[in-house]
Amino acid sequence: MKKLLLVMLVIFMVFGMVSVNYAGTPGDKLARGIANVPVGALLEIPKNIGIEWKNSKNAGIGIFCGLFKGMAMGVGRLGSGLWDILTFPVSAPKDYEPLIKPNLVFDKE
Repeated sequence: MKKLLLVMLVIFMVFGMVSVNYAGTPGDKLARGIANVPVGALLEIPKNIGIEWKNSKNAGIGIFCGLFKGMAMGVGRLGSGLWDILTFPVSAPKDYEPLIKPNLVFDKE
């Protein structure tokens, strides 16, 4: 069981490091989906807390707003990742484009 978990962790880490600036192939779409489902959806929360905290005059309000914005964006990224995984052989949307931008959590838009 531990060996399986270790292998899965390594696979997710490798796919998480793949920078997909465009999705031109089914493999790119699958890699983007795998990176967004386990890791990307969870990283939206601290990312948005940090953004809102810096942009807000009140740190508490920034953290509160960032938490809920991050959860909403995480759900969207989770859905987009699941879509990419389930439909990776199909060129939908056009040319294997992502459903949400940026492709990965910390990519620039």
